[in-house]
Amino acid sequence: MTNLPMNEETLEELHSAFEIIKQSRGEPDPELDQYFISEESSFQKACLLEPEQYTGKRTILLGDMDFTSLFIGLLSKPRDLAVLDIDKRLPEIIFRMKFDFKIKSIRFVNHDIRLRTIAILKHQFNYIFLEPPMTEEGLELGLSRAVQCAKKESDSRIFLSFDFKERKKILIDEYIQKMNLEIIDVKKDFNKYDYSTPLNKKTSDLYTLQVREDSVETIPHHYPGPTYFRESNSFPQPYRCKCGKVIQIGEEGEFTSVEELQSKGCPSCQYNEDFLYNSSIQIE
Repeated sequence: MTNLPMNEETLEELHSAFEIIKQSRGEPDPELDQYFISEESSFQKACLLEPEQYTGKRTILLGDMDFTSLFIGLLSKPRDLAVLDIDKRLPEIIFRMKFDFKIKSIRFVNHDIRLRTIAILKHQFNYIFLEPPMTEEGLELGLSRAVQCAKKESDSRIFLSFDFKERKKILIDEYIQKMNLEIIDVKKDFNKYDYSTPLNKKTSDLYTLQVREDSVETIPHHYPGPTYFRESNSFPQPYRCKCGKVIQIGEEGEFTSVEELQSKGCPSCQYNEDFLYNSSIQIE
C-alpha cells in the first residue's frame, strides 16, 4: 500500500481503524459532491509526506469524508490536525478518532467554504488537503480557501485532488497563475473512487502545489454563486431579486445569463443590479 517501511501488524491496525470509523459514514451525499475514494487511496494520500514531516506541523483538510486525517493522525504527531466540513456526520466521527484512537491533535471545524475564511484559520497551516466540488467555480473557490489557510512564509503545500473533463489543465493552469502558486508534482489517476464522480470517472489526479509569499486568493470574501456539480450551468439556475422573485437563468430559463437579466431588469420590479444565487444548500 505504501513505500514507507511498515510491518503487516501496523498495516492491519490501520485497516481495522479505518473499518471501524467507516461504519459511521454511510453513503456519499450527492448534495455535497461526495464521491468517496478507496481506503488505499486515502492511505496513499496521507503518505505523500513522511510521518516526521507532519510531526509538529499544522495540517488542515478542507473536507475529509475519506478519512485521510485518520491515517495522518495514526502515523504521525502533528501539532494541529483540523478537518473543515459541513457534513453533519463528521463531528461524531472526529470525536471517535480523538478519543477511541488517541489522535489528540485532531479537531473539527464546522465551516462552509462558500463563507469567507474565519480569522483563526488564516495563514496557519503548513499542509492543506483539498478536494473541491468538481466544477470550475468549486476549483477556484477551493483553491482560494486553501491559499487563505496556508502559512505563506513557510514551505506550505496544497495537495489538490481534482478532475474536470477536457478543460481541467487549462482551468488549473489559469488559477495557478492568478494565485501565484507553483505546481511541484502531478500524479495522474492517483485517487481511485469507490463511487463514480459527477463526470462518471473512477479516478482523479493529485496536484502538489507550492504556496509562495506572494500567493493570493482570487475569492477573498463570501461566494454567493453556484458551486456544486448539480448547480452547474448545464441546468437552469435560480437567482433571487431583492423583491423576492426567483428567476431561472440558463439555456432553458427565463434569461440565458445573469448579464442578460441585469440588462433587462427583474420582470417584477425592473431592479437591475446584483442578484443572489438561490442555492438549496443552506450556508450556516
